[in-house]
Amino acid sequence: MTLTRATVALCIVPTFLMSETPKAVTDFAPIHSLATQVMEGVGAPELLLPQGADPHGFQMRPSQMRSLSDADLLIWVGPAMTPWLERAVEGASLDHSMALLSEAGTVLREGGHDHGHDDSEEHEGDHTDDHGHDDHAEHDHEHEHEHETHDDHDHDTHAVHVEGVDPHAWLSPQNAQVWIEAIAEELSELDPENAGRYHENAHKAQENIAALDSRIQARLAPVQGKGFILFHDALGYFTDHYALNSLGAIRETDAAPPSAAQLAEIADQIAQGDVSCIFSEPTQGTSLVQELAKNEGIGTAALDPGGATQDIGPMLYENLMWTMADTIAACLEGN
Repeated sequence: MTLTRATVALCIVPTFLMSETPKAVTDFAPIHSLATQVMEGVGAPELLLPQGADPHGFQMRPSQMRSLSDADLLIWVGPAMTPWLERAVEGASLDHSMALLSEAGTVLREGGHDHGHDDSEEHEGDHTDDHGHDDHAEHDHEHEHEHETHDDHDHDTHAVHVEGVDPHAWLSPQNAQVWIEAIAEELSELDPENAGRYHENAHKAQENIAALDSRIQARLAPVQGKGFILFHDALGYFTDHYALNSLGAIRETDAAPPSAAQLAEIADQIAQGDVSCIFSEPTQGTSLVQELAKNEGIGTAALDPGGATQDIGPMLYENLMWTMADTIAACLEGN
């Protein structure tokens, strides 16, 4: 029997449609960077949050809402980081969503952040134990624990709330490696035809992060004992992982300015000679940091944990992690 062109076309079209690359959407730059590495050679994820915008409070444009509604997969940190996105997800017809803080194997740390949630709400996960914390954690992460909410990759659009947890978990290279594998698994379920490529890319990305981790360890090792102050309490995963001597933060939450008591405590630490550097961020804290550091011989510099000053793309994660490490080391070495 001879097949007509129309018959052949009817046979081919369903297969083609099923093999289309999933449309993945990410919340902000560091997660976009990880997803881009996994999707290399297959497709490219979209980025919702513009560079420099506040991830804790953002108003989506109608075009961004349409992009989210058209997505096959949302990859985001979770509502603890971007509460505005949780509201958007509720209004979108998403079939698949990955809230990375809820991924099995993620190392979580307790934090006092308030990104617009009710502090009285108690999270039911295992990470809400009441053990104490040292001023700077030992490298074995005694106060961190793996979150094991999910035993599989059957994700829906309802994120697990992780109240009381520091949401800046991408700053642990261990978490980045866990998330890369989880992203590859989820994409492979949606796009089995390219599963091999997703996992190959994930393995390569994990190796690159392991090498980056070793470089950062070597760069920071000579300054681990030197004390410093942060403007924003956002680097806990980074300082814990690399056993750095963070003495505290000027502003402990995003919702309120620093208290008089907090500023007085920092002034005492400076007077005692415990502080070698004070770090601001690219868009905030510069004037206050300079005021605290003046006439004391204390170094100042800006840290960018969200990669707001980095170029968007697969190298952003490595660049933001290395730049932070090098900035911290350079400031502490000079003071």
